[in-house]
Amino acid sequence: MTDTIYYLTGRGGQLNKGLGEALLDRGYKLSGREMSGGFDTLTFQNQLDLITKDLKDGFWHKDAKVIAVSYGAYLLLHALTELEAYVGSVLLLSPILGGVTNGSTMRYFSPPRADKLMRLINEGAFPVPNGIEIHVGDNDWQCPYQQVVQFAEGVGGDCQVVPDTGHQLGNDYVAPVLDRWLIH
Repeated sequence: MTDTIYYLTGRGGQLNKGLGEALLDRGYKLSGREMSGGFDTLTFQNQLDLITKDLKDGFWHKDAKVIAVSYGAYLLLHALTELEAYVGSVLLLSPILGGVTNGSTMRYFSPPRADKLMRLINEGAFPVPNGIEIHVGDNDWQCPYQQVVQFAEGVGGDCQVVPDTGHQLGNDYVAPVLDRWLIH
Protein backbone atom coordinates (compact mmCIF):
# COMPACT_ATOMS: atom_id res chain seq x y z
CA MET A 1 0.00 0.00 0.00
CA THR A 2 1.16 3.51 -0.78
CA ASP A 3 0.77 5.31 2.51
CA THR A 4 1.31 8.86 1.22
CA ILE A 5 -1.09 10.46 -1.24
CA TYR A 6 -0.30 13.54 -3.28
CA TYR A 7 -3.31 15.83 -2.89
CA LEU A 8 -4.13 19.12 -4.61
CA THR A 9 -7.05 20.92 -3.00
CA GLY A 10 -9.62 23.12 -4.64
CA ARG A 11 -9.44 26.92 -4.27
CA GLY A 12 -9.21 27.95 -0.62
CA GLY A 13 -8.77 24.32 0.46
CA GLN A 14 -6.44 22.97 3.11
CA LEU A 15 -4.66 19.62 3.11
CA ASN A 16 -6.00 18.63 6.52
CA LYS A 17 -9.64 19.72 6.04
CA GLY A 18 -12.54 18.23 4.11
CA LEU A 19 -11.26 15.56 1.71
CA GLY A 20 -7.80 15.76 3.25
CA GLU A 21 -9.25 15.04 6.68
CA ALA A 22 -11.11 12.05 5.22
CA LEU A 23 -7.83 10.70 3.81
CA LEU A 24 -6.02 11.25 7.11
CA ASP A 25 -8.85 9.49 8.96
CA ARG A 26 -8.28 6.49 6.67
CA GLY A 27 -4.66 6.29 7.83
CA TYR A 28 -2.95 7.93 4.86
CA LYS A 29 -0.27 10.59 4.99
CA LEU A 30 -0.65 13.58 2.72
CA SER A 31 1.71 15.56 0.60
CA GLY A 32 0.62 18.15 -1.91
CA ARG A 33 -0.41 21.75 -2.33
CA GLU A 34 -3.17 23.88 -0.88
CA MET A 35 -4.83 26.35 -3.24
CA SER A 36 -4.52 29.01 -0.56
CA GLY A 37 -1.86 31.02 1.21
CA GLY A 38 1.57 31.41 -0.35
CA PHE A 39 1.05 28.85 -3.10
CA ASP A 40 -2.02 30.67 -4.35
CA THR A 41 -0.02 33.90 -4.80
CA LEU A 42 2.55 32.31 -7.14
CA THR A 43 2.36 32.74 -10.89
CA PHE A 44 0.57 30.01 -12.81
CA GLN A 45 3.84 28.70 -14.25
CA ASN A 46 5.53 28.67 -10.82
CA GLN A 47 2.61 26.64 -9.47
CA LEU A 48 3.01 24.15 -12.32
CA ASP A 49 6.76 23.98 -11.76
CA LEU A 50 6.28 23.10 -8.08
CA ILE A 51 3.68 20.44 -8.83
CA THR A 52 5.90 18.97 -11.54
CA LYS A 53 8.85 18.85 -9.14
CA ASP A 54 6.70 17.28 -6.41
CA LEU A 55 5.51 14.55 -8.77
CA LYS A 56 8.96 13.79 -10.16
CA ASP A 57 10.64 13.83 -6.74
CA GLY A 58 8.23 11.64 -4.79
CA PHE A 59 5.24 10.45 -6.77
CA TRP A 60 6.59 9.13 -10.04
CA HIS A 61 6.07 5.39 -9.62
CA LYS A 62 3.35 2.93 -10.56
CA ASP A 63 1.96 2.72 -7.00
CA ALA A 64 1.70 6.50 -6.57
CA LYS A 65 -1.74 7.96 -5.95
CA VAL A 66 -2.70 11.53 -6.80
CA ILE A 67 -6.00 13.17 -5.92
CA ALA A 68 -6.95 16.60 -7.20
CA VAL A 69 -10.10 18.65 -6.75
CA SER A 70 -11.52 21.47 -8.88
CA TYR A 71 -8.81 24.06 -9.60
CA GLY A 72 -6.17 21.75 -8.12
CA ALA A 73 -7.12 19.28 -10.87
CA TYR A 74 -6.68 22.05 -13.44
CA LEU A 75 -3.16 22.71 -12.21
CA LEU A 76 -2.34 19.00 -12.05
CA LEU A 77 -3.50 18.40 -15.61
CA HIS A 78 -1.49 21.37 -16.88
CA ALA A 79 1.58 20.08 -15.00
CA LEU A 80 1.07 16.65 -16.59
CA THR A 81 1.16 18.23 -20.05
CA GLU A 82 4.79 19.16 -19.37
CA LEU A 83 5.80 15.57 -18.51
CA GLU A 84 5.80 12.12 -19.98
CA ALA A 85 2.65 10.06 -19.43
CA TYR A 86 2.05 9.76 -15.68
CA VAL A 87 2.74 6.26 -14.34
CA GLY A 88 0.63 6.36 -11.14
CA SER A 89 -3.11 6.57 -10.51
CA VAL A 90 -5.09 9.81 -10.63
CA LEU A 91 -8.47 10.62 -9.08
CA LEU A 92 -10.10 13.89 -10.13
CA LEU A 93 -13.17 15.32 -8.42
CA SER A 94 -15.07 18.16 -10.12
CA PRO A 95 -12.08 19.02 -12.33
CA ILE A 96 -11.82 22.42 -13.95
CA LEU A 97 -10.81 21.86 -17.58
CA GLY A 98 -10.87 25.39 -18.93
CA GLY A 99 -12.93 28.51 -19.24
CA VAL A 100 -16.71 28.39 -18.98
CA THR A 101 -19.57 30.81 -19.39
CA ASN A 102 -23.06 30.23 -18.07
CA GLY A 103 -25.35 32.62 -19.90
CA SER A 104 -28.45 31.78 -17.89
CA THR A 105 -26.81 32.71 -14.57
CA MET A 106 -24.35 35.25 -16.02
CA ARG A 107 -21.39 33.48 -14.40
CA TYR A 108 -18.04 32.95 -16.05
CA PHE A 109 -14.64 31.58 -15.20
CA SER A 110 -11.51 31.88 -17.33
CA PRO A 111 -8.31 30.40 -15.86
CA PRO A 112 -4.85 30.85 -17.42
CA ARG A 113 -4.33 28.83 -20.63
CA ALA A 114 -8.06 28.14 -20.64
CA ASP A 115 -8.13 26.31 -23.99
CA LYS A 116 -4.97 24.21 -23.70
CA LEU A 117 -6.29 20.99 -22.10
CA MET A 118 -9.22 20.47 -24.46
CA ARG A 119 -7.09 21.46 -27.46
CA LEU A 120 -4.58 18.73 -26.53
CA ILE A 121 -7.42 16.22 -26.10
CA ASN A 122 -8.90 17.15 -29.49
CA GLU A 123 -5.46 16.80 -31.10
CA GLY A 124 -4.79 13.47 -29.36
CA ALA A 125 -1.70 15.07 -27.83
CA PHE A 126 -2.41 14.90 -24.07
CA PRO A 127 0.09 12.54 -22.38
CA VAL A 128 -2.28 9.78 -21.26
CA PRO A 129 -1.80 8.79 -17.60
CA ASN A 130 -1.61 5.13 -16.58
CA GLY A 131 -4.92 5.30 -14.74
CA ILE A 132 -7.35 8.16 -14.31
CA GLU A 133 -10.80 8.27 -12.73
CA ILE A 134 -12.99 11.36 -12.84
CA HIS A 135 -16.21 12.33 -11.04
CA VAL A 136 -18.34 15.35 -11.90
CA GLY A 137 -21.83 16.57 -11.07
CA ASP A 138 -24.33 16.88 -13.89
CA ASN A 139 -25.27 20.39 -12.69
CA ASP A 140 -21.72 21.70 -12.21
CA TRP A 141 -21.54 24.96 -14.15
CA GLN A 142 -17.76 25.22 -13.56
CA CYS A 143 -17.11 21.74 -14.97
CA PRO A 144 -19.64 21.03 -17.72
CA TYR A 145 -20.02 17.28 -17.54
CA GLN A 146 -20.08 16.89 -21.34
CA GLN A 147 -16.59 18.41 -21.48
CA VAL A 148 -15.39 16.20 -18.63
CA VAL A 149 -16.73 13.10 -20.39
CA GLN A 150 -14.95 14.16 -23.60
CA PHE A 151 -11.71 14.65 -21.66
CA ALA A 152 -12.06 11.24 -19.98
CA GLU A 153 -12.65 9.56 -23.34
CA GLY A 154 -9.55 11.30 -24.71
CA VAL A 155 -7.35 9.83 -21.97
CA GLY A 156 -9.11 6.47 -21.73
CA GLY A 157 -10.28 7.28 -18.22
CA ASP A 158 -13.32 6.28 -16.24
CA CYS A 159 -15.79 9.14 -15.83
CA GLN A 160 -18.78 9.11 -13.51
CA VAL A 161 -21.42 11.81 -13.90
CA VAL A 162 -23.26 12.28 -10.61
CA PRO A 163 -26.97 13.05 -11.11
CA ASP A 164 -28.61 16.07 -9.48
CA THR A 165 -25.27 17.35 -8.19
CA GLY A 166 -23.27 20.55 -8.61
CA HIS A 167 -19.62 21.35 -7.97
CA GLN A 168 -19.67 19.94 -4.43
CA LEU A 169 -20.08 16.20 -4.82
CA GLY A 170 -20.73 15.73 -1.11
CA ASN A 171 -19.32 13.37 1.49
CA ASP A 172 -22.04 10.75 0.98
CA TYR A 173 -20.89 10.35 -2.62
CA VAL A 174 -17.14 10.85 -2.20
CA ALA A 175 -16.57 8.58 0.84
CA PRO A 176 -17.38 5.31 -0.97
CA VAL A 177 -15.45 6.51 -4.05
CA LEU A 178 -12.37 6.99 -1.85
CA ASP A 179 -12.82 3.64 -0.11
CA ARG A 180 -12.91 1.82 -3.46
CA TRP A 181 -10.25 3.87 -5.28
CA LEU A 182 -7.70 3.76 -2.48
CA ILE A 183 -7.50 -0.04 -2.46
CA HIS A 184 -6.91 -0.55 -6.18
